[in-house]
Amino acid sequence: MSISQGKKIRLIRESLNMGRGEFSDTTGIPKQTLIGYEMERTKPGGEALASIAKVWPEFAAYLLTDETHIKQRKPELDQTRLKSQE
Repeated sequence: MSISQGKKIRLIRESLNMGRGEFSDTTGIPKQTLIGYEMERTKPGGEALASIAKVWPEFAAYLLTDETHIKQRKPELDQTRLKSQE
């Protein structure tokens, strides 16, 4: 069962033992916007999710997919490997 991204954001913030103000300051997401996400009045867009994932990359896959065991890849590295094999 999937939970909303707003609830996930709240769970992440609480797991980090952060108040909304500190989380807001750290991510750059305005506090009132953060409250809107957590209360599910608005849905976070890609920019907000990216700002959270940039600070805490360990939560990136969870925020987007509910999965926590996903192996991450960077397409630029894949292209470099392919070119070096030619």
